[in-house]
Amino acid sequence: MEISINVTFLLASLIVFWIIPAIGIAKKHLVDDRFFIRQWLFPMQYWLQLLFERISGNRRIVVRILQIMSLFITYFIGLLMLLIFSAFDINTAKHFSVFILFEYLLVSSIAYWFQPKAGKVYKTK
Repeated sequence: MEISINVTFLLASLIVFWIIPAIGIAKKHLVDDRFFIRQWLFPMQYWLQLLFERISGNRRIVVRILQIMSLFITYFIGLLMLLIFSAFDINTAKHFSVFILFEYLLVSSIAYWFQPKAGKVYKTK
């Protein structure tokens, strides 16, 4: 029984981009009210968010610039991923998981652009 490259790639991506960061978040018991849903949908990007906040000293504009840069880096890594598939003469149209992963990473990069300020409580009227 041979596992296809599509399934292998999807499982490896799931482990790297979701399971490992989710285990790290669970071990540190990080509960962040600002990002609770996004924290579990996109755990890798949540780690990047915390890293960006630490690097910038919580300066909001610097965090936004780093997030925008992460979007472009994600885009170019996605292009590199497609280039690698084409170098091995693999028809990427048959491998839907590559496109799903690419879109997931782009959406995760954009999802953290819109957020409340750290430590500020927003109350509805």
